[in-house]
Amino acid sequence: MPILRAAGPDGGFLLHSVDSPGGAGERSTLWAKSGRRLEYGVTIVASAPASLSFPAVGRRSNEADRAAPSSHSRSAITRLVLDELARVRPARARRTLTPGMTLAEADVDAIGFLDAVNRIEGRYEMRFRDEWLTSIRTCGDLVECIATHMFDSVDRDAISASAARRRSDPEPSAATAAVSTTAATDPFPECAALEERLAGLAAAGLENPFLHANEQVQNRVARVGGRNVTSFTSFDYLGLAGHPDVTAAAKAAIDRFGCSASASRMVGGNNTILDSLDEELARFLGAERAVVFPCGYGTNASVFNHLFAEGDLILYDELAHNSIMQGASASKAGRRSFRHNDHAQLDGLLRDLRPQYRRIVIAIEGVYSMDGDYPDLPKFIEVKKRHDALLYVDEAHSLGTMGPGGRGICDFFDVDPSEGDLWMGTISKALGAGGGYLAGSDRLIRYLGFTTPAFVFSTACSPPNAAAALEGLRVIQREPWRVTRLRERSELFLKLAQDCNLDTGSSSDTPVIPIIVGSSTRAIQVSQLLLERGINARPILYPAVRESAARVRFFLTAEHTEEQIVRAVETLAEVMEITA
Repeated sequence: MPILRAAGPDGGFLLHSVDSPGGAGERSTLWAKSGRRLEYGVTIVASAPASLSFPAVGRRSNEADRAAPSSHSRSAITRLVLDELARVRPARARRTLTPGMTLAEADVDAIGFLDAVNRIEGRYEMRFRDEWLTSIRTCGDLVECIATHMFDSVDRDAISASAARRRSDPEPSAATAAVSTTAATDPFPECAALEERLAGLAAAGLENPFLHANEQVQNRVARVGGRNVTSFTSFDYLGLAGHPDVTAAAKAAIDRFGCSASASRMVGGNNTILDSLDEELARFLGAERAVVFPCGYGTNASVFNHLFAEGDLILYDELAHNSIMQGASASKAGRRSFRHNDHAQLDGLLRDLRPQYRRIVIAIEGVYSMDGDYPDLPKFIEVKKRHDALLYVDEAHSLGTMGPGGRGICDFFDVDPSEGDLWMGTISKALGAGGGYLAGSDRLIRYLGFTTPAFVFSTACSPPNAAAALEGLRVIQREPWRVTRLRERSELFLKLAQDCNLDTGSSSDTPVIPIIVGSSTRAIQVSQLLLERGINARPILYPAVRESAARVRFFLTAEHTEEQIVRAVETLAEVMEITA
């Protein structure tokens, strides 16, 4: 990769950089690092200095690397760094690594270096800033960077206190030793780790914030734990999941076809409802063709692996959904992330990378479900055209929520869908059903509908789900006021929250509104106190987001009343004061 391989005269790397849009002479290093954002894993700090961590899917737990008594020592960091750099060296490298070696002398090229950096980030639960990396010339420089930036005074105090407690603890009893022996031989230590963390939540007086069961849902009032609460947890943006026409269509489909498709669409599970849904989706989106998949997550996870291979490159937004990253990871194609919504950085990457690949696909989302923001689609289309790349847009949270007619981000920006290549989405959110879809050119979608593993080898979307989504599309067109009301309710919540000086991040023009509270512990506390006061909004915790960006997330719908929204924000402001 010439963009990253150039060696400097001092043995370090001359890293590619381009002028940023901030002004003449201002420069921004472009690190083509793979994305590391993981969905729905959380770290919960119960009470200082103890910490509880729920590993995310695809992420191994490395608490020992960060929380071990000597983890902040220079010798421990040096051992870890040299181990990780040794792992990425070519097999021919024979020299023993030392801190004084330059990266070039160590035979660590830039791609290997970034791989090592990504692994170190996972092991130490930190994230390197670009400006830190540009000054790293030797193995020792990397050690120094970690020692300087990984542990702050709070970390060091917590580690020292933990070590002091261990020194003062009595010798373990025979029973404790037996338990330790069992733990050492446990084939699933991940289970034991989860059990310990759940116990830690209870010990800290915090409830498990996940898997709360709805006993009943009527409009936006849900019954949870025997009491009615106003729910801000649902993706049912337009209120179609319980719409009488939609539920009637689902019931009629059960009477006609049963509850399950009972086979893949390829070999007996297809039906006329699914065919009609394909056609109606294509018309609604303005695409030549669409095909419905059984699952939205599986659509992303399967299509990237299936369509892109060795010689291709997948460039995805660093905040892309886990399903996109899983699909990219499973593919033999190269993969890189770019800064969130930064079309300028993407343009610089493509300028240098495009000649090296057969195809490059840019993967973005119509609405980002953690932050409630969205990309400047016309700018991304310009970049895609300039470099002859493909554009893949995940519209899971923009279908039904963006644009005057709710037709998604193309509708919002008045862009012809033919300007993109693949439009992915789900029927599980605004359409009130369950499943995914792909839309685009007739030729490409026909191919993917015959060959994508998640389509070919999965049982088809159930008849009631397909019928509900089909009727949902028709309701949106018959009742366009639902899209208008959703926009009005979202704007009301956002304005009231900002008037109360609540941090709503970058959310704008969408029904996804985070309230950033600054720590995972406080996010759990705020969510718990809200529920006690009749408001259900769930916390989003590290590492799904940065610890300092932990939040309570609100989903607005067309069914929320103005009174419910006013009360929710008033209650939220009160709870934020209590937990300050």
